[in-house]
Amino acid sequence: MKFYFTLFCVLLLNLTFSQNIISGKYCKIENNDYSFLDTILKNKKIVLLGEQSHGDGATFDEKVNIIKYLHEKQKYNAIAFESGMYDQYKAFQEYSKKKTAIEVFDQSILDIWSDSKAFQNLLLYIEERAKQKDTIKILGFDSQEGILFSNHFMNDLTDLIKNRKINIAKNSLTRIEKAFVFRDLESIANSRKDSTDLYQDFNILVNALKEIQNPTFHEKMLKQVINSKISDVNFEVMQLQNQKVAVQNPRDKQMSKNLIFLSEMYPNEKMICWGASYHFSKNIDQTEFTEVTENYLQKQSDMELKITGFTDYTPGEGAKLLEGALPMGGLLKTYFKDEVYSIAFSSYEGLYGRVDGKTLPILTPPENSIEQQNSNKGYKKVFFEFDKKETNGYYCSALGNIPIKAKWNTIFDGLFFIKKSYQPETRLFEKENYVQAQNDAFVINGKINDFKNHKIIANADVSIQQTNKNILANKEGEFSILIDKPNFNNKIIVSAFGYISDTISIKNLVDTNKHFVKIKLRPFHFQTINLNEVVVSSTSKPLSAEEIVAKAQINIELNYDQNPYNQTFFFSNKVIKNNEVISHDESIIATYNSTGMKGVNNPEEKIFGEIQQTREIIKNTSKNKLGSMATFAFLFDRDLILSKANVLYKPASYTLKKEGIVPYNDQKVYKISFQNNEPGAYSTGYGYPAPKKSSGVLYIDTQTFAVLKYEHCVTREPFELKNQVGKTAQMNHKITITYKLSDGKYFINYLNVIDKSIITSTADNSFLYDTYNVNNLMSTEVKTINTEKLNRALLKIGLNNSVPENLDFWKNNSFILPDEKIIFDLCY
Repeated sequence: MKFYFTLFCVLLLNLTFSQNIISGKYCKIENNDYSFLDTILKNKKIVLLGEQSHGDGATFDEKVNIIKYLHEKQKYNAIAFESGMYDQYKAFQEYSKKKTAIEVFDQSILDIWSDSKAFQNLLLYIEERAKQKDTIKILGFDSQEGILFSNHFMNDLTDLIKNRKINIAKNSLTRIEKAFVFRDLESIANSRKDSTDLYQDFNILVNALKEIQNPTFHEKMLKQVINSKISDVNFEVMQLQNQKVAVQNPRDKQMSKNLIFLSEMYPNEKMICWGASYHFSKNIDQTEFTEVTENYLQKQSDMELKITGFTDYTPGEGAKLLEGALPMGGLLKTYFKDEVYSIAFSSYEGLYGRVDGKTLPILTPPENSIEQQNSNKGYKKVFFEFDKKETNGYYCSALGNIPIKAKWNTIFDGLFFIKKSYQPETRLFEKENYVQAQNDAFVINGKINDFKNHKIIANADVSIQQTNKNILANKEGEFSILIDKPNFNNKIIVSAFGYISDTISIKNLVDTNKHFVKIKLRPFHFQTINLNEVVVSSTSKPLSAEEIVAKAQINIELNYDQNPYNQTFFFSNKVIKNNEVISHDESIIATYNSTGMKGVNNPEEKIFGEIQQTREIIKNTSKNKLGSMATFAFLFDRDLILSKANVLYKPASYTLKKEGIVPYNDQKVYKISFQNNEPGAYSTGYGYPAPKKSSGVLYIDTQTFAVLKYEHCVTREPFELKNQVGKTAQMNHKITITYKLSDGKYFINYLNVIDKSIITSTADNSFLYDTYNVNNLMSTEVKTINTEKLNRALLKIGLNNSVPENLDFWKNNSFILPDEKIIFDLCY
């Protein structure tokens, strides 16, 4: 059978057609029979599987089929993705040691692939082969890293330094962490001193690692990752300095070095690479820019603008797009020579677009194109091996679905032609359980005021006694809470900052059918005390602000739950432009924190969730399909305990000041104000554009040193909007977080993040408009016993997740009533 199939390929080569202007060997593909590759890839160590864009589903599906065939028939046992080198190393290390499930690759691999059904099918295949003791390694060759790198690399590096007794200053490691993990690079790009200090640190570290005798496999990997990240930092600094860089040459050069390194680390493995066709190309100077290509670029740009609202193509710039380009494919060819084989993909018609995003149609390729020729021959799917003797140039759409004239036989070795493309199919998740509307329940509405002067008490805590259920009143002191029948004999507790808590009998309200209550809280009569006057004991001295914050950090494990737990949140996202609400939606979201309240750089790595209820109060007109659901995951980056980019974990970046002892929910708390001396992503969590100032207040319990409330305001440097010519944006942020005791440990109670953008004219700095993105996150229930493990990563909570609106549920539940106005005070 194999003989006849090979003969069929050869016969196709010799057939002549009147319109056959491009010579090469054709192998028609039927029933996923790729046996023709046995001859083509014989003695090939590296196979490069490209893709014309990152949104071609037919190509994704085809690559998975090819990988399965090459693994089973030709013993290719490693797949290297255009994703972070360390990310994949860490993920595979944890997976192979059974420390984590295969879903870890959902976080290590870029979501352009991991969110697709094709990639999930690949993971299922890898898992099935693993059960048969047939290991397929997942590797990465990119210098750009992600979540796993952010949360784990510095720990691995610190352990290496400790084990090998390397002498490197703590402040040097801090500078390296800022550059590698938090990407605080603007000062490096603009300050000679900061740049000199950082690169001296790099040299110290690299030279120290070179001195290691008999390095382990792990140490060799970390050394390569460090070199890779130094290259990545160099590249970004060059971009910040507006240096002229041809396409992505520095990145391509490092990716080729990383792949060569991997081939040396796994000398007996044949490897399949998954990435963009551009990166896998060679001799890109053999392309010829023509008016035909310019016309296609402009048509595609017009479509992008119409469909997505954005395009990054400037008419007439096409000739410069590939100017001076040196993709990694050429560098790999120089090193591996005939052991590497590069394959591109293209289509004639259909749609493309990133997973769960907008789709664009493929423009009909021109005459004198390989796609037109293949379509004319009636091929639906065919492999075309370029004729190395071909001397004529012709059009091919292997790069970005745009026809470019070139001597393609010098750029790629082969081409998979799939006539009709389609958007990648979005992956599926286990179906979530919806919270149904409760029957036989009682709704209580209320308003909370000061007992003496009747002023409104904003954001008071309203909870059901001896349960983990609570809500918050809004900024107008109003609340609405639904009580289920089992709690009719219970009590409601109302507490607020600086006031004595009040208790209300639910039974009395139910018996009298009273649905509205006015609550007046009495002020907590406790005068502010200067901390210098406080003496804890006869032998101890008053604690300084620095000592108080240090104790708060040390006591995190005692005060905040360190075990997996479930927490359900009410989430509200509202966008306001020029005082008009342009979108507003609300959701009930169940979460599973797999490690507890522990600080990391990217909390969303360890938190999973499911949407239980959702509704659109005002339809979201944003082009972003996922909308506020993407915002939900990143809110946890603003949490004081879960995220390390704040004053609690980085106090050295701040000036701390004691403001006294004040009452808070019947407790005495230290009030500590802070002012940021080194604003940046490292200490604030906000990256480019860099913050220019940040300040806030901590409220810390005097007995346990638990942080009960955190307020932080950040002002960032103005920047020009890339997708809106002539406009400059100034961004400000206000974060308010409170924590509540539940089962002896503290959890997030309320989190409010307001992002304000002021848009001005770049030309004369005149005001154009402002926008507010208002996010409210409120805990409604915490469960620490018999927890339910959820598998959907928080970053994917809105992916392929359509939850029908339950009108009865929202009719009977109102968690935060609308606020009349936004309070945005940056005057700490």
